Amino acid sequence: MTKQTKPDEVLADRFENFDFENAVHSGRDPLRALHWAAQFRDYANQQLTVVVAEARESGATWTQIGDALGVSHQAAMKRYKQSA
Repeated sequence: MTKQTKPDEVLADRFENFDFENAVHSGRDPLRALHWAAQFRDYANQQLTVVVAEARESGATWTQIGDALGVSHQAAMKRYKQSA
């Protein structure tokens, strides 16, 4: 029986194993790399919005969310309260 991985686990694995140094210094076109980085940022921001909403729905406090994000609870609330 094969182990089914959750999309979150797949994303985390890809992120943790991504070779940023090689991607940045591989000699590719800087504008293409910039476009890729912007796409990655947008996707990451979308995922953060979804996961913060899920955390709030499961009962997490803004202090806990802020701690997980490395920001104050005020900063987390200001950024994500509309979507939670």
